[in-house]
Amino acid sequence: MSLRIIPCCVLVAGIAFLGSACSPTADASTQTAALAQGGEFCGGIAGIPCDEGFTCVDDPNDDCDPNQGGRDCGGICQEQGAEKKNCTGKEPGYTYVSRDPAQCPAILFTCPEGQSAFFNDCGCGCFTNACNYDDPSRTYVSQDPDQCAVIRFTCPEGQSAFFDSCGCGCTTAP
Repeated sequence: MSLRIIPCCVLVAGIAFLGSACSPTADASTQTAALAQGGEFCGGIAGIPCDEGFTCVDDPNDDCDPNQGGRDCGGICQEQGAEKKNCTGKEPGYTYVSRDPAQCPAILFTCPEGQSAFFNDCGCGCFTNACNYDDPSRTYVSQDPDQCAVIRFTCPEGQSAFFDSCGCGCTTAP
């Protein structure tokens, strides 16, 4: 009978010990969560809030997209009422010379053939002109770059695979 009492005593002592280890200390009860200010990290899995007058928006400089399943994406604090940009800085076919729109008027650059200059809220640079799906040297397997990332295909002899912002397929080998 005394053998049955020992496990119960150990269990009660363990619960009492663990319960006391989790009680808050005086220092912990006086601490407050740090708030993020403009341009600083916010959100994420910890849900870090912004200072008053700021709101947490998706960080356009990371690969996490809350609209594509990134529930715990971090963000940056932006002043409430600040004008929202028409761009993300990651548009397909766009190559940025500068991501600072204020510097763009002073930068001289020339775009390669098949590309045109652009100036937007995210900066300036060159973008690939519209896709030419009628190019006789290319055979498209898909015109969807997202689909191209998950499909497999082989090209006939004398052709090589291509993947770009217009899709994927086979092109005549140079």
